[in-house]
Amino acid sequence: MRSDEQIVASYQESGQREALDELTKRYLGMVRAMIYPMVLDNVLADDLTQEVFLRAFRGLTGFNGRAKFSTWLYRVAMNTTHSFLTRRSRSPVTFCPELPDCPQNGHGTPDSAASEKEVGAAIRGALAELTPKLRAAVVLMTFEEKDAAEAGRIEGCRTATMYWRLHEARKQLMKRLERHLSP
Repeated sequence: MRSDEQIVASYQESGQREALDELTKRYLGMVRAMIYPMVLDNVLADDLTQEVFLRAFRGLTGFNGRAKFSTWLYRVAMNTTHSFLTRRSRSPVTFCPELPDCPQNGHGTPDSAASEKEVGAAIRGALAELTPKLRAAVVLMTFEEKDAAEAGRIEGCRTATMYWRLHEARKQLMKRLERHLSP
């Protein structure tokens, strides 16, 4: 299996579209999974994912390999998402409660399923109330399991800033979800 850097170098040398297909297959799901919790809307997440790949592939000839390709691509994704959220800042992120929930494992009662659905909606609502930078910290460091240094490179800030953002986001989420966390 070729490394990302080998694929990029191959594209930069020959311009073969197959290289772009290979990178798309490798990263499409990961980029989409990172964008969705930032916008909390399936259609927007799909549109932004497409825009990310268009921007990335237009700029691929200028990729110089100073960062890993995946870090560079995530940075393109976060910049694209932040730009979108900034343009749309007059109307805050909202979530659609009708979105399909996570599949049930079949072990719950109707009451527990309803409770899980309510908590899921509360979590999505609380995430929507966070600023984009705080939401990005949660997405990168919790959902995507990036370490603070990698998340900082993606967001273009210091490692300490990412730790602070995650701390602040968790504090705000705890406050917003307080009634769901109490026994």
